[in-house]
Amino acid sequence: MKYNSFKLVVVLATVLGLGACSKNLELKNPFGLTPTNAFTDLASFERQLSGVYGAFASADYHNGYTMVTDILTDDCYETTESLVNFNQVHNWQYDAADRQRTFFTSMWRQPYNTILQANYIINGIGAFKNDNERYHNRILGQALAARAIAHFDLLKAYAGNIDRNSTAPGIPVKTDTKITFPARNTVKEVYDAIYNDLNQAITLLGNTDVSINSATNKGGLDIWGARAALARVALYAKDYPTAITAATAVINQFPLATRAQFPGIWNDANSAEVIWAINNNSGDPGSPFPSAELMSFRFNRNTFGVLPALIATYDTTGFGATGTGRDIRFTSYFYLRNTLGGANNWAISKWRGKGTSADNLVNFKVFRVAEMYLIRAEAQALSTQETAANADLNALKAARISGWVNQTLTGAALVNEIAAERRRELCFEGHRWFDLKRTTRVVNRPLTGTGNPNAQVQTSLPSSSHRWVWPIPEVEVRANPNIAQNPNY
Repeated sequence: MKYNSFKLVVVLATVLGLGACSKNLELKNPFGLTPTNAFTDLASFERQLSGVYGAFASADYHNGYTMVTDILTDDCYETTESLVNFNQVHNWQYDAADRQRTFFTSMWRQPYNTILQANYIINGIGAFKNDNERYHNRILGQALAARAIAHFDLLKAYAGNIDRNSTAPGIPVKTDTKITFPARNTVKEVYDAIYNDLNQAITLLGNTDVSINSATNKGGLDIWGARAALARVALYAKDYPTAITAATAVINQFPLATRAQFPGIWNDANSAEVIWAINNNSGDPGSPFPSAELMSFRFNRNTFGVLPALIATYDTTGFGATGTGRDIRFTSYFYLRNTLGGANNWAISKWRGKGTSADNLVNFKVFRVAEMYLIRAEAQALSTQETAANADLNALKAARISGWVNQTLTGAALVNEIAAERRRELCFEGHRWFDLKRTTRVVNRPLTGTGNPNAQVQTSLPSSSHRWVWPIPEVEVRANPNIAQNPNY
């Protein structure tokens, strides 16, 4: 992936200008780009999309985001192989000063950087619409979808009540490129902005000059990525009709991967059921290694092991005899690292690498159609459409589990099984923490059956804890007198 260098050029031009000889001070610097002269045609705005996607690919965003959120959950535990760099985060001991390796500061800063990169496009491209409207639509639609996704990622992390019409503090909505000191918008206002951006993006991306993605490259936010984002947003907002409609549109376009295809999703052998992915290639800046701090294949360090309670949720019948087991996800996601302490200690292989490589350098899958099935099933189950919810749940299980026999569940049993299937299907993709936050707000980490837990592992987080809402970084609060901190930080 190519990274946009616009901001670096501006900074370097300034530094170089200050170092020039006095007799040259009146010369015009040809590299002194500004938002005014940097964008002169649609092609220059398209190049700016590299800045948007590069921000998404940062180690402080999608290529590190999963690690930060997953170590907060009940799916993994810190092992004795850990260098304890992440111990305080794992044990929910974070604070506004963010002494824990600046995780939460980075997770605040980098989505806003993504928004900034998108805003350069959104605020200026309209002047060139008449040059080629469908080309304009393709660029603007991606920028709007990106801005919406970044705002949503901030909202779900830093807001407490994330219901659609909540008047609780959300996060500042940023729609310009100016240095300002905004207060926090309400959650409802943030959702209004997100919905507006995504709906505009879907309209624009439905009328473009060329396709954004191909059958093998899903690195762009096309209309299906925008619709997938809308489905996810609507589920969190408890806007179930919109979640069902948006998810259905994507499901009708993308088939679930077959059992034969499924393992290849995770080493980039194929793009089956992938809607949008962060493309990571050798030589890219920003250490683009998804979840390398969970299980680092480069350094052969299993910092966070998989809890036996998660392993036990998979149907592993036949695993010992065939090496696969009934549930194809089991061997696609995990491997047995060792048997220290007389226990089977499992590690994550989901982000091992491309092909046969073992370096964590692999594309990060942001949206997959499997998630759309689970979104639609949950929205249907909570909208008295239990027959349809069962159909989606069974369809996903049949695609993953050999010999699956359909089941019919009702009421709480159905809702709970959908949640359990989300945990199985989407583990270590950055979902579990937020799924717990928006439902039970309880974490339990039973260490029974682990042979190598770090002695400092904390095992439970109650629903009453203020840690479910991340602290606004102290540096932001100090710099912006208009922004209010979350309670108890």
